[in-house]
Amino acid sequence: MSASPAQQNHEWRDELVELHVLAANGDSAAASAAERRMADDPAFRKAWTEVQAACDKVNASADPGR
Repeated sequence: MSASPAQQNHEWRDELVELHVLAANGDSAAASAAERRMADDPAFRKAWTEVQAACDKVNASADPGR
């Protein structure tokens, strides 16, 4: 039995978030996995870019001296 589209979307987002957090904290294996996934999936790359932009915005507001 395969997962429903909603569950697949949830799993896809979970994977993106997990890889993003790990890569942002220096996990080179996660960063490599994310790069491979982005190369294979334009939707994953778009979502990654949006998450990164949101993180950059939060980080900039947390540290006004940046």
